[in-house]
Amino acid sequence: MIFFIKIKDKFLSLWGESEALGKKVARGGVLIFIGRFAVKSIYFVKTIILARLLFPNDFGLFGMAALAIGITDTLFQTGFNSAIVQHKDEVDKHLNSAWTYGLLRNLFVSLLMFFIAAPLAGKFFNNGTVVVFVRVLALPVFIVGFENIGIVLLQRNLQFNKKIFFDITSVIGEVVFTIGAAVIFRNAWALVIGSIANRFFMVIFSYIFHPYRPKFNLDLEGAKHLFRYGRWISLVSIITFLVGQGDNITVGKLLGARDLGFYQLSFTLGMLPAMEFARVLGTILFPLFSKIQNDRRLLRTSFVRVMRIIFALIIPASTGLFALAPEIVRFVYGERWAPMVPILRVIILLGFLKSFEQVITPLFLGVGKPKINLYILIFQSIIMFSLIIPLTKAHGPVGTGWAVVISTLASQLAMLLMVRKEINLGLKGFFEIFKLAVLASGLMYISIFYLKKMIAIDNLAIFLSFIFSGAAAYALFIFTLDRIFGRKIFNSLNWIKKSI
Repeated sequence: MIFFIKIKDKFLSLWGESEALGKKVARGGVLIFIGRFAVKSIYFVKTIILARLLFPNDFGLFGMAALAIGITDTLFQTGFNSAIVQHKDEVDKHLNSAWTYGLLRNLFVSLLMFFIAAPLAGKFFNNGTVVVFVRVLALPVFIVGFENIGIVLLQRNLQFNKKIFFDITSVIGEVVFTIGAAVIFRNAWALVIGSIANRFFMVIFSYIFHPYRPKFNLDLEGAKHLFRYGRWISLVSIITFLVGQGDNITVGKLLGARDLGFYQLSFTLGMLPAMEFARVLGTILFPLFSKIQNDRRLLRTSFVRVMRIIFALIIPASTGLFALAPEIVRFVYGERWAPMVPILRVIILLGFLKSFEQVITPLFLGVGKPKINLYILIFQSIIMFSLIIPLTKAHGPVGTGWAVVISTLASQLAMLLMVRKEINLGLKGFFEIFKLAVLASGLMYISIFYLKKMIAIDNLAIFLSFIFSGAAAYALFIFTLDRIFGRKIFNSLNWIKKSI
């Protein structure tokens, strides 16, 4: 009984405020993990339901419209929000100008989407439905411009307890509307309606969860001040989008809506284990690195400790997903989605590689060197776009995935060289961080592989037992290996425990 009381007290203490930076960061990490897990669980359930109600072509049509919206939106990013988080001094005087120019920017972008991007997207994808979708989706782009700029301060001040509730409530509203629309319409309009609902809820809840009330203020000097930093974030955002969505654009253009639906759902599932854990880390590391950017020793220590825990979770999750990919697709999404299995396995590898980017990028942003990310992305884009069209034509969506994997691997190696200069952590240092997780995950994969040969996974109960068995096997292997090789994972966990 006392044990459960202590767990309850520890959990409740996570939601309290703390003045100590270490406690803020450690608590923030746990809270963001809880929040992201909740949000992604909700989205995962939504995707399962929609996959049963809709068809790959529906996902592909919405994906084409979303690409057109995303390209137009990204081309006119200001980077003001990131500048506010990174800024060393007080930023209150810049909030109104950031909100004002953001609102005007969203109005301009939404009009551009409606009158120019929509017909261009329809022509590019050779699909008239895409034109209608893009014009409807231009509305929420304008709506989200009214979002309270105070929400950005929650991340800057490491107030992740409030940020979590904001994210979850917005997502719940979106999911309810999307599923309801899918039951009624049974087509891609359900996804469009859900996207509109998401923007409405984000605006409404932003004023509920933060007391700041923005005012219209055309402060040109304030906007220029934020743009000096934000311009690099804008350039990085543009290149990031082109690199991140170049595969979807290629599949949509060359292969059509159906293959795009398979590819995008594979991407969503395959990136889930690695990228979501890594994004948790990135969310808390950016403001942390901004605050301790002048202490390189503390930067390195904090970076290594958190990375060790994150990769101890990422690697086995990706390995287990790879081992059980056919069964997961069959039991979760249904037989109609079986063609996505080969694509999924390539995307799982991509997710693991991209997780490095998610934890390294905040380092460069936090120390005030966003240009490094820009150079790396340009390098990656050159490789990817030289490979993606021939590989897609030769091997379909699987070839598209391999083009992205090869370019991502090259960019991560370049990033490691830059990290070595910043905090003296090279390839050998990274290997030391995740070597035990790799070895334990390999043993887990072997266990699942031979277990599948002995037992056929022909019902949901057996499928779930495989998942639990794999998780238990990994826990046993990693615990044993950590004790043998110096208890580094245990010590990192203990550091987090003491911090919160």
